[in-house]
Amino acid sequence: MEVNVYLKGNTEPVTYKGDRIDVLDFKMNGINYKQIRCFKNGFSKSELIEVNGIDKIKEEK
Repeated sequence: MEVNVYLKGNTEPVTYKGDRIDVLDFKMNGINYKQIRCFKNGFSKSELIEVNGIDKIKEEK
């Protein structure tokens, strides 16, 4: 599974690859984020991206 996140001001996407990828809404201290969780070979990695900085999110299988 692959998810491409296009950030404002960048032409190239940030690509996440893994066995499973979760994109969740997350709010902390009044700021909205997207939490990207990548699961690969039994391990997971998580990253927060502020919603205002995201242009679009595209999923590819």
